[in-house]
Amino acid sequence: MADKMNAYYKAGILTIIVFLLGAVFGIWLDNYRLSSIRETISQIDVNWNDARLLNVYFGMLGKNYCNLALEENLLYNDKIYKEGLEIEKAAEANRFTPELEQEERRYTLLQTQFWFNSQELKDKCNFTYNNVVHLYKQEDLTVGSDMDNKLQSSILMDLKEKCGNKIMLIPLAANLNLTIIDTITKQFNITTYPAIIVDEKTVFQGLTSLDSLEEVVHCS
Repeated sequence: MADKMNAYYKAGILTIIVFLLGAVFGIWLDNYRLSSIRETISQIDVNWNDARLLNVYFGMLGKNYCNLALEENLLYNDKIYKEGLEIEKAAEANRFTPELEQEERRYTLLQTQFWFNSQELKDKCNFTYNNVVHLYKQEDLTVGSDMDNKLQSSILMDLKEKCGNKIMLIPLAANLNLTIIDTITKQFNITTYPAIIVDEKTVFQGLTSLDSLEEVVHCS
């Protein structure tokens, strides 16, 4: 009987040790992800301000800066979108560091600034590309909603690959308690996610097919 009790105690202690080691490793891994994301967003912030100031500079000189500004905007759009996918993956895997949400907020604000810049550039230079804004939520999702999110992201990637530089694809998280995002969703009467706004006019709510998007986004 004593031997069985000792075995139970040893098994219990071993289980606790394994649990604690797992928790410590999880905390370390989340902190590593957080550090990496902070570095990425800092670089995005620098790139954004660099591109923005370049536009201001050429505007002050009165030069025809449209083509150069568009080129910089496209490069920024491509890079920030890819880095945003990595941030989303880290957010989904995050368990122990709530600070990661603050970095997501910073990233969403940078994307919103990019969207507004794209509108201004399009109006000033008479460009014909489409702004495609993807609004999504990451928290308190059902299995079906989570699947819709993943499918919508995949559909939009297909659209981006097909249209290339003819669209600006801008993902925005809608669950981060940001006043600007809340105002945008109210303005467009968005109540279902994922949602897509095309050129600040057409709104899709819920999972939207590639065919439906192509009817509005003419890039062929």
